[in-house]
Amino acid sequence: MQTGTVLSRLALAGALIVGALPALAQNATTHAAKLDIAGVRIGMTEAEAVKAVQAFDASAKLKRNLATFPYFDGVNSLESPEFLDQIGVTMAGSGIGIWFASPPAEPRVIAVMRRGSAPQPPGSEQMMASLVARYGPYAARTPPVAGGRAVVHWSEEGKPQCSVDKDRKGQRIPWNNAMGTLLQPGAVKVLEQYARQRVPHLVDALGPTQDVARCGIVLRYEWNSEPVQNFEAWLVDQGGMVASNRRSAEWVEQLKAEAVRKLKGQGAAPKF
Repeated sequence: MQTGTVLSRLALAGALIVGALPALAQNATTHAAKLDIAGVRIGMTEAEAVKAVQAFDASAKLKRNLATFPYFDGVNSLESPEFLDQIGVTMAGSGIGIWFASPPAEPRVIAVMRRGSAPQPPGSEQMMASLVARYGPYAARTPPVAGGRAVVHWSEEGKPQCSVDKDRKGQRIPWNNAMGTLLQPGAVKVLEQYARQRVPHLVDALGPTQDVARCGIVLRYEWNSEPVQNFEAWLVDQGGMVASNRRSAEWVEQLKAEAVRKLKGQGAAPKF
């Protein structure tokens, strides 16, 4: 069963934010335990994620979405056993998607996306101050733009920052093409492709060994109005999702090999 979630990209506003928070140095990193969306953190089990969402909003409605991997034994089109792919959450003023690692890994959270709105829209400065109070100093943000655009990233400490680039002045900023490496379910393919192309910021982050399974967790917030009426947020374990995807590919190959052996074992010559 396929699972699909439409994620629209919002541009961001917040031109006055940097001036309002001059003491915050860029390129800060954050402990993974402090990075969450609506209380949901990377590595949580399904039960833990559901409990976190319900604590955030007791009225939240959740829908489990299952998936399978297709494979072919040379004669028959087959599917792997079903597994939990994603949980969709609807709540007042927000929609949340929670993605889980696929088999053979234990189903733990690898990505979260939230689209939200504010009944009483805060100003950009207030929005940023609230986020910094919640998560601490950011790793990178876009430069101020009159009328608004602000993309803000927090990065996991101790891991390569695979969604952070540098501008002409050497200031660290969110990478322009980072969204493709965050949007599920195609993010792994996009990130692996950029690594093969040896995109400069990945070369800087990863060094001579361009293995994106080493990438850390990234938390990204965006909004595009002043005051902030709507925002989107992504929390993604980039390295974790790559590693999980690779293990899943190996698992499916094993299922395929077993199916081929079984098919050959059942073969019989026709009557002559």
